[in-house]
Amino acid sequence: MRTRQWSTALLGAAVLAFPPAVPAHATTGPAGGPAVVAADGSRQEITAIDPTSRAAGALALYTPAFQPSTGTNAFGGEAVLRRTGERDVYEVLDVCTALTPSCDNPGDNAIPADGMVLSASPGGTPDVREFLRDHLKRGDRVRLENLLFRSVNATLDAVDPTAASNPAGVDPATGQCFPGCRGAEQLVVYTQGERTGTNAYGFEVTVVDGRVSARGGGDSPIPAGGYVLSGHGSKGEWLSANAVMGAAVTRQDSHVAISVDAGTYVRGAERQIATAGTGLTDATATCLPVDGAAAGRHLRQAEELLARARAETDEPASAELAQRAGREAAQAWYRTRESRPAEGRGIWVRPTETTPEQIEKSLDRLQSTGVNMIFLETLWQGYTIFPSRVAEKWGIEGQRPNMKGFDPLKVWIEGAQRRGMELHAWVHTFFAGHQGTSKGAGPILNAHPEWAAVEREDVGKAGPQPSSQEAGYYFLDAAMPEPRQYIKEIFQEILTRYRTDGLHLDYIRYPVSMPYQASFSYSDYSRAAFAKENDGVDPYTLTMDDPRWQDWNAWRERQVTTFVSEVRDLQREVAPQVQLSAAVFPDPSDGLAKKFQNWADWVKKGYVDVLTGMAFGTSAEAVAVDTARMRASVGSDNLLYTATYGPFRGSGPDLVTEQVQAVREADSDGAALFSYLQLRNDQAAAVGQGVFRTKALVPHADPASATRAGIGYTTGQLDAACVPTRLAKDMGKDLAAADRWTGLGKLERATAELASAARRLERASGAQPAFRARVLRDLAMYQRWLSRTGR
Repeated sequence: MRTRQWSTALLGAAVLAFPPAVPAHATTGPAGGPAVVAADGSRQEITAIDPTSRAAGALALYTPAFQPSTGTNAFGGEAVLRRTGERDVYEVLDVCTALTPSCDNPGDNAIPADGMVLSASPGGTPDVREFLRDHLKRGDRVRLENLLFRSVNATLDAVDPTAASNPAGVDPATGQCFPGCRGAEQLVVYTQGERTGTNAYGFEVTVVDGRVSARGGGDSPIPAGGYVLSGHGSKGEWLSANAVMGAAVTRQDSHVAISVDAGTYVRGAERQIATAGTGLTDATATCLPVDGAAAGRHLRQAEELLARARAETDEPASAELAQRAGREAAQAWYRTRESRPAEGRGIWVRPTETTPEQIEKSLDRLQSTGVNMIFLETLWQGYTIFPSRVAEKWGIEGQRPNMKGFDPLKVWIEGAQRRGMELHAWVHTFFAGHQGTSKGAGPILNAHPEWAAVEREDVGKAGPQPSSQEAGYYFLDAAMPEPRQYIKEIFQEILTRYRTDGLHLDYIRYPVSMPYQASFSYSDYSRAAFAKENDGVDPYTLTMDDPRWQDWNAWRERQVTTFVSEVRDLQREVAPQVQLSAAVFPDPSDGLAKKFQNWADWVKKGYVDVLTGMAFGTSAEAVAVDTARMRASVGSDNLLYTATYGPFRGSGPDLVTEQVQAVREADSDGAALFSYLQLRNDQAAAVGQGVFRTKALVPHADPASATRAGIGYTTGQLDAACVPTRLAKDMGKDLAAADRWTGLGKLERATAELASAARRLERASGAQPAFRARVLRDLAMYQRWLSRTGR
């Protein structure tokens, strides 16, 4: 049984400050919203549509836009529905709840292409699982109301919340505001400032001129003359379900009303068609290679459907035609996006599959997205997914319990490589377990509690204690020889037993060590080791004002850096062909000050091949800033594949696409999506038909071949519409020579020819500006790649 969980391994501390969840009730929420009416006339409101994670007590509706299955756990209940010939009427194919005896599929049901799944979670009053159990049965016909049209209203909890005006938005543990000063189960509005400042644990819509103009997960920009509605918990789910793109929104005092009618869908389709048309026009004007023929076909189809929608007098039929027009326009727009022939395209995958057949299905879906690298979570929460002889030797449970009986890592590697995708083993380095999902502190610390990292405020307490700043997270002491040796032996086992393409280090840091009382690690070993090297000074006696405090910080930083060095030595010794990468925080001062992660030093010393900067931003601009910051730090010395979090945050397909393009333009060598567990079908289609639609070589595997593919791509853009004929001819000669020298292994000469082409373009006038910027970006990238050939 696959259970959807929020995978926060790469999030670190960036999203840990959030209000505790409050159970949502099925009856909570305005009248007039989506609802299901059973055959016996019983009615139940639908509180969320395609949520990434169900709130307690929610009745969610999962559509084919979501994923192949709901991904829910076995504690709720689900009814699988299939569309009938009658509008809004569905046949119940199956129904099962955790309350029903002899029922084995209360969660994670497949979503029919011609239907939907009603999914109830436990925790509400009344219990919405009882509605499914008592009022729906196989063969029944049910009606789904208000999915197309609705008029709903709600009460705002706060306007431009502050600690003074919204006490519910203040964390009682710290006395500081939760992100955005938005509290648990609150619906708030932001009218002032640049951004809302909220985290990913909610949902937001932007309203301009009385209409929803954008939808997203958190930290939305606040538009001039408009505002952002932001909801947490069930309030966020209500907002997501009702505030569709183009919906009319009115706000008066503390009340907000949302209306959706046929015009909403027509206006949405008009907007999408205009966007696709602009995309196609811009691609032509800038000589960008796109799938223009397919884009044109989809655009014409969208325009025809929109014309029919405008002429249709039956409002539901008009709305459905407009929806189809919008989908065609979206497909047209995807095909006007840049898709490069060489770049890193990664995705993080937490494996929940427990059979080879399930793994093969997931690999097929991953292949359809166009990714060329899978970061497969291989060691997480202290468990390996493969049967580990090393773990058993150390007295630690040898494999994740639900994966025993076969070797998932072997199946994943063979299946990925057979499909032309690399597989990198994603490993949690010093993170050992989580209170909510592990038995105790996890298998490592259950077997060796003396290995635990100790927070300052926990000195003297018995047994491992979780971090106060990364709630429920247990960590290993990064300085202690025994856990370091154990983790290295696990890494060696992966590198020698399996043909993995890479080892990807996550949690390669200390736990968040601010404020002062929350700093790590004050284990007996660390205190004694520091004292031995520092004139007998016990770090526990130091305050932040003490001159030796910086020595303590440097000592902790050194523990992490030396471990990366040791892993590099190990990798070069036993698997020199394997790439070593690390997930890091883009802001070096943040990584250093709070977690003692000095990745800039790792790059300088050649300890890693690739960095994936964790760009948590909710906009294209934000992830571009993070990427540019990292590029400025590492220069040409390292490959960067920026991690974007659109799937995790539930961002729209357009934003997922725009973030990939943004990191390219900020000089990343590729992009990676976090994560597959939350990747919706519409997001997968967007990248698979758009930014990742063409096959791409990974630059770290063969920089020379990647460069040659790139040179061919750039040469094909030397069109008279974008560059003067003489300049195009001269640049073409430079690029042809660069390609020839690269093929012959004369990389310095190839680099010189690429530099010559760049100088010509920089000095010349008459080149189309967007074309010029794109080609200069790529020529610099090819030179970076050639500098890595043979390393």
